[in-house]
This record gives sequence, structure tokens and C-alpha cells, in this order.
Amino acid sequence: MDNFERITGGLYGMAIGDSLGVPSSFMTPDYIRKTWGWIDTFYPAEKGHIFHDGLKAGEYTDDSEQAIALLNSFIRNKKVVPQDVVNEIIAWAERVKDKYASPLGPSTERALKAIQNGADLTQSGRYATTNGGAMRISPLGMIHGLRGSTCEELMRDVHLTCLPTHNTTVCISAAAAIAWGTALCVRGETDMGRIVEGTIKAADLGRAYGYEIASPSIGKRIAYAYELVLKATSAKQGMRDIYEFFGGGDLAADSIPAAIAMFVLGKGQAKDVIEYCVNLGGDCDTNAAMAGAMAGAYSGASLLPVEWKQTIASVNHVDLDSFAEQLIHLASEWEVA
Repeated sequence: MDNFERITGGLYGMAIGDSLGVPSSFMTPDYIRKTWGWIDTFYPAEKGHIFHDGLKAGEYTDDSEQAIALLNSFIRNKKVVPQDVVNEIIAWAERVKDKYASPLGPSTERALKAIQNGADLTQSGRYATTNGGAMRISPLGMIHGLRGSTCEELMRDVHLTCLPTHNTTVCISAAAAIAWGTALCVRGETDMGRIVEGTIKAADLGRAYGYEIASPSIGKRIAYAYELVLKATSAKQGMRDIYEFFGGGDLAADSIPAAIAMFVLGKGQAKDVIEYCVNLGGDCDTNAAMAGAMAGAYSGASLLPVEWKQTIASVNHVDLDSFAEQLIHLASEWEVA
């Protein structure tokens, strides 16, 4: 499998997971089952949805939009420039402010308001607890996967990327786990155990960065979620156990272990992984975007349903193939922090 197949797989996996999870986000498994049965196609957000009211079937959310904002900044600068990352996210937020109910997550919104009121970038993200830093980090993981970086090199860039909005130990740990997991998949690692071990290592390294904040260990939670999935006798049981222990909500310590568990439950096959995420309950779109990026890079773009990819491209007016080509070219010119 070549780099283009893996990178397009990762980008489409992220965007498809995000879009498929629009209606089910922050719903319970029972509500999802009673309302849609099993989500395997695109639906609009229900009227009155707390975050996604106004989104049409196939439209993606802040997960993919902010990942593309990061990509635009990375392509322009060939390195992480925190202020430019902020500028891209603010420009995006301004474009979509009337599009749907709540385009910004709580930690990002609080940090951006602080920045606009004059806060220093090293201070603005010091109270973050949610998954917003991890949800958009996969393009950085792809860059480092392509260039053969060490985990330690990746950490420095993850920290800079999270700095303005998610500059806390738990959020950087969470983003590091997803970024390094994505990097390993881009490199062609096929052993699930090694990938999970890699995410745990990255999560543990990530705890050395950012402001200390009361939180559980992302690494230990990933390890426990992995054990639950390995013990499950069926996908249904695995999903139920993960939901009952983690809920999969938007706190970084709940979301990232759930997403990685669904990646393992689906054996890295992007279609299955994404469907498990969007039917799990909790922060379905974000969990599916993160796990979908890893799984898309793991199994490749060609294994994703053609109609899913066509819907993403046409509804969102996005050329992910072009972004993949630019990202592959960028990796050879990248300057690590």
C-alpha cells in the first residue's frame, strides 16, 4: 500500500466518521438504536440538536473543519506556528458561525475568547479538559508518520499545536495518543498490540507537557479499554462494555480510550471502526473522526465505500485527494519544533 492510499484513507476516514456521527453525537446507544437502527449512511442532525442543528446529511463538523484549518497552516508554514493555527481556526469559526448550532467545543471557545481579549497564547489553553486538541491532530500524525519521526519529535509538535487552546497535561496526552497512533498506521504497522502500546507510550510522554490539571491517566485508560475489547465475545458486547465504563463523551479521558478501543474492535478496518464509533453513543462524531483517521490510514482509502467518499467530496466541496498530495510533499520539507 503506498503513501497516497494511506493518507487519503486517513483523511477520508476522519471526514466520513465525523459526518456519519453528526446525528448520533451525545445520544445514548438506546436512543440511537430506536431512532436509526444501525447508522451506516448519512443523516442530517435532528432539529434542536445541542451542537449540530442545521447540518445536512453528509456535512462534517468542527472535527474535520479544524483539521483542515491545521493543514492549511502547516502547508503554508512547513512547521507548527501556534498563532497561525489560531488565525486559521478563528477564520473558520467566523465562516460557519451561522451554519449550525455550536461549531466550537467548550475548551476551544473559551481559549479563543481569551485570546481575542488579549490573553497570551501560553496561558489561553490552560484550563482545557476536552478532546478538541485530539480531534484535529491526525494530519500532524500523518506528517510524522511519513517522515519517520521519533515519538519524542512528534511530542514537541503536538504540544505547539495544542498550545493555544488545549495546553494541559490531559489534553496533550490525548492528542499525542491519536497523533502517534495515526503515524504508526501511516507507516504500515499491522500489529494491533504494538499500535495500542504506541498510543500508551505517546500518552505517557504527553503528560510531561502543558499545565498540570486534575485528570486520570489517558495511557492507563487506553490499556483498560484495550483489555475490555480483547475480552469481549462479540462486537456488541465490546461496544456495550466500552460505553458503560467510558461513556465516550467529550472529556479527553473518556473519548480517546473509547475511540482507540473501537479501532481495535474493528480490527483497523475503517468501515467497521467508523460504524462502531457512530453507534456507540457519546461524542460519536469526534470519536469516529479520530478512530476513522487511524483506521483509514491502516486499511487504506480503497476499502472505504465509494458512495461515502463521493458524499463527503460533493456535500462539503472538498478535495481530500489534493490535500493528501500536498501533505505527502510537505513531509519532506517539515521543520520539527
